[in-house]
Parts: sequence; C-alpha cells; structure tokens
Amino acid sequence: MMGIELVSTAAGVDAADGIAIRRAAARGELVRVRRGAYADASEWEAASAHDRHVSLIRAVVDSGRAALIVSHVSAVAQHRLPWIGSFGDRVVVTDPARDRGQTKHRIQRVGSAGRMPPVELVDGVVVTSLAVTAVDVALREHPWRAIVVLDAVLRRGVSKSVIRDELAHRTAARSRVRALRLIDAADAAADSPGESITRWGAIVLGAPPAELQHAFPNEWGGAERVDLWFPASGTIVEFDGATKYTRPEMRNGRTAEEVLVAEKRREDRLRARHEVNGFARVTWADAMPAGQLPRRLIEAGVPLAPNWGAAWRAAASRTL
Repeated sequence: MMGIELVSTAAGVDAADGIAIRRAAARGELVRVRRGAYADASEWEAASAHDRHVSLIRAVVDSGRAALIVSHVSAVAQHRLPWIGSFGDRVVVTDPARDRGQTKHRIQRVGSAGRMPPVELVDGVVVTSLAVTAVDVALREHPWRAIVVLDAVLRRGVSKSVIRDELAHRTAARSRVRALRLIDAADAAADSPGESITRWGAIVLGAPPAELQHAFPNEWGGAERVDLWFPASGTIVEFDGATKYTRPEMRNGRTAEEVLVAEKRREDRLRARHEVNGFARVTWADAMPAGQLPRRLIEAGVPLAPNWGAAWRAAASRTL
C-alpha cells in the first residue's frame, strides 16, 4: 500500500501547476505534508495514523535525499506493523555515516557508526528489516509499544533467534537487558495489540505464566478460545476492545447488541467450567501503564508478586 496520494510542487513541476497547488492549500483543499508535498484535505482527515506517516515517508523519500534507510518507528509504519499512539511528525532514518543523531527538515537521523543494517524494499522504500526494526523499537521505545511490535514481527514469521542475533550485534546499546526481556516475553500467538499489552502488564506485575489463545472444547464439538488463560489460578482474562462491537467487519452481520449478548453467553459458558475459578475483562484503559490491570487480575484470582505496586508505579513513570 502506498498511502495517501501526494501532489508536488518540487522542481520539474510546471510553474502554473505549482501556483494552483499552493492556492488550493491556502483555501484548505490541500494539506501540506512537508515542503513541496501536499495531500487532499478530506483524504488526509479520513486517513489513519499509519497512512499519514507512510505518506510523510513517501514525501521525504521523493524529495531526492540520498541514502535514506527508513527505520525505528517509521519502519514500523512502513512495514504496516501495529503501533500504540502517535508516530510523530518526523521520519526516522538510520545513517551509517553518522555516529550521533541529527534532527532537521522533518528527518530524524539515528547514527549507526558505520554499521549497515539489513534492509528490505517495501512499496519502493528502503526500510530496515523486520528483525532490525523489532530490535530498534525494543531498545528505544516504551515497553508497551515494543511488545506490540515484537509480537507482530513474530507473527510475520521472524524467529526469536534471528531477533536475538540482531540484538547481539548492538554491543554498545543501552537498554539491552530490557530489550532481551521483551524479546523473551514476545509471543506470536498474541492476537491483537490489546492482548499483547495485557500480557506484558501481567508479566510486569509478576503474575504466573499465561497461555495465549487457550482452547476450551465446547458441547458442539468445537472450541472457544480465550485471550489469556492462567492455569495456576484457573483464571481467564479477555481483552475487551471496542472494535468487536463497533466495526462491521468484526460483527459478521450482527448488530452491536447481538454481539454483546453473544459475548455474555460465551462468558457464562466459560465461567461454568469446572476448571475456571475467575474471569476478568480488561479494557485499553486498564491495560495501559497506571491502569486498573492489577485490580482486575487480583479480583479474578491471579496472584501477583509482592512488589507489584512498585513495579506498576515504575511502569507508569515513563510517558507512553
């Protein structure tokens, strides 16, 4: 996918066309993405954060700047990996010719001191490989963001050993211990970003290991899968995102009310199982740092580490 279509006033564009583009921008019909690059205002307004950042990447790449390797959060966007929060208003690139960073003209350069990272070509853009992107994010970004990316990279088929090997090359990098912990905790079975951050939050709180997408057989010969199953306490934890109720493609022709009723009946069936002792539903607000995840887990019977309060406060101290 190429993102939002851009129009340009760069060199080589007819002068009259350039004037028309700038006038359209002045009228609010076009949005300036960066110098010399514009997008249709209505298309921009309707676009996702992913599409907007991919369009910014395209505008920077099309500006003719040589040897740009899109990386870090911008590589996340270009690879169409899930992300929590803003992508920012700059394109992040890795520059092997630099040993320190530089921010200028909507481009944030990260020096790699002569190290040329493995790259891929994604929609015509040179971007760091999935493994490199995963490690970059694990080293530099908030753990809640990093675990979402790591889970998604594993789902794309990249193995943990490949990601660990990439981390091993970063001998001078800070946060290597934290990054390795995130890599060890990542799981390709995670079905959504919400599930990823709920699981990571439970790990931070010292909860016992959880099984992802555990299947409980039902009376119709099928199975009902749950997001997280804590066998030690017999607790089911489900991430309750709004999309299952609001997005038509998630409702399979049902109304939001019908989905809600079906979810309640499913929960009743699961609660009635002899091995289930507790059930919790977790929202985005609960699972984020400083949220109510500890309370949800404790009330459902999941034991936490004695120092869970300090661990949760430490997680909340870093801005997401």
